[in-house]
Amino acid sequence: MTDEENKNTIHISNGNDEDNLVDEETDVVESKDINTTSAYDLPVGDVFCWRQTTSIRSFFELTWKWLLVNKSQILSGITVALAQVPEAVSFSFVAGVDPIVGLQSAWIMGICTSLFGGRPGMVAGATGAVAVVLPKIVKDHGIGYMFYAVMLAGIIEILFGLLRLGKLIRLIPHPVMVGFVNGLGIVIGVAQFNIFKVREDDSLKEVSRNLLEVGGAFSPFTNGLPWVNATMGFWMAFHIVIALLTYAFFPKLTKAIPASLASIIVTTILEWALVRPVGYRTNTVKDLASVSGSFPIPVWADNDYKDLMPPLNGHTLGIITPVAFTVAAISLLESLLTLEIIDELTNTKGNGNREAFGQGLGQLLSGLGGGMGGCTTIGQSLMNIHSGGYTRLSSSVAAIFMLIIILAAYHLINLIPVAGLAGVMFVVTYFTIEWESAWIILSALLPMKYRLKYGLTTKVKRTDVFVMLSVVAVTLILDLAIAVGVGLVLSSLIFAWDSGNTLTFDRQASEDGTKVVYSVGGPIFFGSIKPLLDIFPNPRDEPKDVTILFNHADIHDWSGMVAIKKLHDRFERNGATSVKFKNLNVASHKLMEKGKGIWEGADIYKIEDVDVEHDPLVEHNHYDGKNPHL
Repeated sequence: MTDEENKNTIHISNGNDEDNLVDEETDVVESKDINTTSAYDLPVGDVFCWRQTTSIRSFFELTWKWLLVNKSQILSGITVALAQVPEAVSFSFVAGVDPIVGLQSAWIMGICTSLFGGRPGMVAGATGAVAVVLPKIVKDHGIGYMFYAVMLAGIIEILFGLLRLGKLIRLIPHPVMVGFVNGLGIVIGVAQFNIFKVREDDSLKEVSRNLLEVGGAFSPFTNGLPWVNATMGFWMAFHIVIALLTYAFFPKLTKAIPASLASIIVTTILEWALVRPVGYRTNTVKDLASVSGSFPIPVWADNDYKDLMPPLNGHTLGIITPVAFTVAAISLLESLLTLEIIDELTNTKGNGNREAFGQGLGQLLSGLGGGMGGCTTIGQSLMNIHSGGYTRLSSSVAAIFMLIIILAAYHLINLIPVAGLAGVMFVVTYFTIEWESAWIILSALLPMKYRLKYGLTTKVKRTDVFVMLSVVAVTLILDLAIAVGVGLVLSSLIFAWDSGNTLTFDRQASEDGTKVVYSVGGPIFFGSIKPLLDIFPNPRDEPKDVTILFNHADIHDWSGMVAIKKLHDRFERNGATSVKFKNLNVASHKLMEKGKGIWEGADIYKIEDVDVEHDPLVEHNHYDGKNPHL
């Protein structure tokens, strides 16, 4: 067995060992509590271990040991499913559809992403980022068009994965990532205040919002719905505080169950053993919406939807295609960003292409089964990781338990106070936000003498801080996906500007004043053309035999090629008798060769045309002694 397998394995002995360590958090299972006469090596999350059984007795022995090994995975998955219920219902209201639509999406997206996705432990379901795209198509054309749009989005995501485009995530810079998680943490936290609002039966339309709605993140304070009375608000706040305290202190008593699940259990007990008996109450899941339903079947065969499905023709495709591409782009962006965040947290590497495929399959089946699609839920994913759920088993349990809730367990789930679930989500908010970034912001804003005075040694470029804060601001004003797009544009513009200012230049003239050699270094592209052209002296006052050396310079694009031609023509118009461009590296020369028509008439030399002994590309300094080009 490899070291990696040993890390995720519990060794169950015949009772001679003192104890057996499970490397899922710090759980310890004492072997003396296990009465067995056989030994198994059970990797955490392994669902194929029953192949080792040889009898009914060994089957039950192995099942018991499997449950012990995967206790944290199972309990973490159950906790995640419970936390998903109110969010799935809320996002259904945002999209303008019935709550069961979001609940069905939660388990379908969850199981597909868990089994076929690229990141063990990551949780998917109905999300606000996708939900805000859907109200317009539902309102203007009907829910049948929404189902088709979600299916098409799934096909787009599957193609994205099959074409191996997941590597595009590397283009997202770290300031955008930090802004993304900080903005998301604030959004998750603010969203919990929805529990303090009175939701009317006909308020479905009131809480719907659009992708470009300004200030949508603060809708709990702006949606116009009345607040609950002060007494209920007090008891809701009581549940939230109890949930936070339970999460903080319960692990000191035992790690037998995840602290987040313990928080939900404790607040539920208090609701029915304390709050209700003394004559008060808070809203429970039942008050939010009905979470019962049936197993989904294809929408064309479902009596609730079959008459609402439009004909699949060019007109329908014209309506659903823009929505489908928007849904696919948003869900891919959020899921791949979440994958990167969890990779950093767990020091492991996920597969972006596989994640896109698994998520696309989930979107396709979600639309087919009467769901609203979705993507990776970073809040529940972080909850799962922090609760010890780092395998596919934990996220699969979350999806399966969500289905069990819909089909059978909704009577028990209806008893849970939503304030207890909100308390757990406030914990997720805490772990989502990059609190260290506050010190980095402060360091970037303070002058050096104050940084030294207060011991703030970590500083980044102010432009990076500007990008990060911009992403947070746009997240709160508009939407997460738009914010990431804005961050990418800002980062690209800042990088292009900064790179365009990194050119190096040197000039050396011959003793008789008839020849001149210019040496240029740095990237030559659209962002550096103006500095490049401005850096040269007035050609009227310069010698007429001109050599331009591209020492450590790279020509990157069409603009760079045009700049070479402009330099050539500028010198020729001012009486230059010879203008030579030398020392282009292989990549730059290849690019120039392909665009011959752009610089026709200029003398551009290959590297092999230059005296290698004196070529600056082989680390000879032209300015030490006599320049061989003079």
